[in-house]
Amino acid sequence: MQHWLEKYGFAFLVFVALACAGHLAGSAEIPRPVPDWALQAPEVYRLEIGAAFFVAFYLATMAVLLALRGRGFAELGTQGVKIDEVIGQTAREQHAGLSRQLEVEHRMERRLSDAHAEVKDLWARVESHQQRLEKLEAER
Repeated sequence: MQHWLEKYGFAFLVFVALACAGHLAGSAEIPRPVPDWALQAPEVYRLEIGAAFFVAFYLATMAVLLALRGRGFAELGTQGVKIDEVIGQTAREQHAGLSRQLEVEHRMERRLSDAHAEVKDLWARVESHQQRLEKLEAER
């Protein structure tokens, strides 16, 4: 079943889009008078409705299927649409990156703890020196 879905799933979705576009075009209510952009022909009006629905459904289907594979529309230009890798990392690469980040955070935490202890020691020494200085000034 999985193999069939991978091989024929997109073709099936395109067929569904064509069927829905045909149904929509056939059941669309035609305004009176028929618009000029439809060449004042009901058939052209219905064809345009069906084509617009098919294009929208096709683009939406492509976007979803590309997103499932970590890809997406990257560029729209005169030569068409360029598809590019959007998510370039696999789950293993993401896990390795997360592990490295956690390691860096633990190292930073240890260093900050050491620095905090050194600062406390320095404050204690400064207070000791302050007391000695006050004692010396009092003896004068």
